[in-house]
Amino acid sequence: MPQRHLLYLSAHQLSAHAWKGGRLDAQASFPHSEEGLVAFRQYLEKRRHDLFYLLINVADEGFQLDTIPFLQGKDREAVIQRKLGQYFYSTNLNMAQRLGFEKNRRKDERLLLAGFTNPAQIMPWTALIQSLGVPLVGIYSLPLLGPQLLKKLQPGPAPCLMLTVQDHSLRQSFFDKGELHFSRLVPLHDSSIHGIGHAMAAEAAKMHQYLTSQRLLARGQSLQALALVHPQAVRAVQEACSDSPAVTFRIVGNDEAARLIGLADAPEDSRSEALFLHLLAVQTPAQQFAPPPLRHDYRVWQLKALLSSGGLLVFLACLLFAGKQLYDASRLGSERAAIQAQADSAAQRYAELARTFPPMPVDNDTLRQVINRYQAMERQPTTPRDFYLLLSRALEATPQVELDTIAWQRGGTSTGGNGNATAAAAAPGEGDESALVRGSIPTGPQANPRQVLAIFERFLAALRQQPGLQVNVQQQPFDVESGKSLKGGSSSDDAPASAEPRHFVVQIVHRVTP
Repeated sequence: MPQRHLLYLSAHQLSAHAWKGGRLDAQASFPHSEEGLVAFRQYLEKRRHDLFYLLINVADEGFQLDTIPFLQGKDREAVIQRKLGQYFYSTNLNMAQRLGFEKNRRKDERLLLAGFTNPAQIMPWTALIQSLGVPLVGIYSLPLLGPQLLKKLQPGPAPCLMLTVQDHSLRQSFFDKGELHFSRLVPLHDSSIHGIGHAMAAEAAKMHQYLTSQRLLARGQSLQALALVHPQAVRAVQEACSDSPAVTFRIVGNDEAARLIGLADAPEDSRSEALFLHLLAVQTPAQQFAPPPLRHDYRVWQLKALLSSGGLLVFLACLLFAGKQLYDASRLGSERAAIQAQADSAAQRYAELARTFPPMPVDNDTLRQVINRYQAMERQPTTPRDFYLLLSRALEATPQVELDTIAWQRGGTSTGGNGNATAAAAAPGEGDESALVRGSIPTGPQANPRQVLAIFERFLAALRQQPGLQVNVQQQPFDVESGKSLKGGSSSDDAPASAEPRHFVVQIVHRVTP
């Protein structure tokens, strides 16, 4: 955090104070001269990156009460700027403070317009600050801090005149219902305790007459005067400031005021600028007198601070995210190790149980393939039921035929034949079903090859009569190729065949219509 410095400008000099931990530390003072400006430049060059607040207490300050219609946004700003130009046309160190709204039908807004009418005694100091690029938070007026001090002292809602002593001058600020309406600064020729008391009594009486003439007080209305002095001067000031029908006095010690506002070190004399500097540090007003060019470096500092804070927040967020990821990774690693340990334990128990099982007729890989094939068949949309019904009808027509194996599948298999046109035409399509049927025809002692072939042909004819079936003979019971004689048990065609069964292989394709 940058160091905060409070600058106090009076008619005689500029004093610099450091603010830290609720305490004011007087650092240096610079007179209104060329030597003072040179010393002030050297002071600033050592503190280019610190923040500065300028509090001004001069006599050349004007206050005006005015009203404007109820407006908002740019229209209100335009009217206020026109009013400020009318009252303070010779300076740009001006501001407008809202005092609320009048309770009538128009609901006009009440404003306190304030400005420094002699900027020549202020501009050398602010120009030096601007030329060095020192962040200037704002320019503030000492009387405009009075409502905050008055609120702590609690004088009540009645009209009140606050009398404070600052560097050979007496400040008179008039408040009504806690709002500043008027303030003036008069020189204090006698700075002794008795001189301060007599000056307060005389100026309070004059101010009562002025406020009555300006109709800020009703005729015959009493004015309460609140005077701030050193505790040792309270009794002497009370003796000098006797109450009258026009003015009643309340004398408050600087130590009590310092305690009420939280200032750690009470002023050492009757001067009260330390009280207002403390209020400026702890309750900085939102409104100030510096135009935007004078606050340019402060705006740049605010932008840098915002970017730095944003970067720090992003860095902290990244650290939190990285910490969370690290914690999650550690937690997942622990869970993985626990799960792996459970898996190893389960595998060990399974191996121990598997050793007690009876031996399997096939190995695990073959059994897994069979199960996978069964599951694949379960997932298929069709079953061999319809195919088996058609095949059963053909078997009923030829009961002499016996089947050994039926290899059914969806989509069929390779014909495995001699590649003729008949075999190619009987090849199953992608959506058809097929079966490779292996069987035999038992032969009796009196059967001959022609009878066996006749039974086989009836079986084929019965198959072809079933709707959607196509038959491709891959192996016949007897070799009947052209140029060869029927091979049987005898050289004669009518001789009895061998008593052994005659085997055949037939591919049957079932065309499934969509």
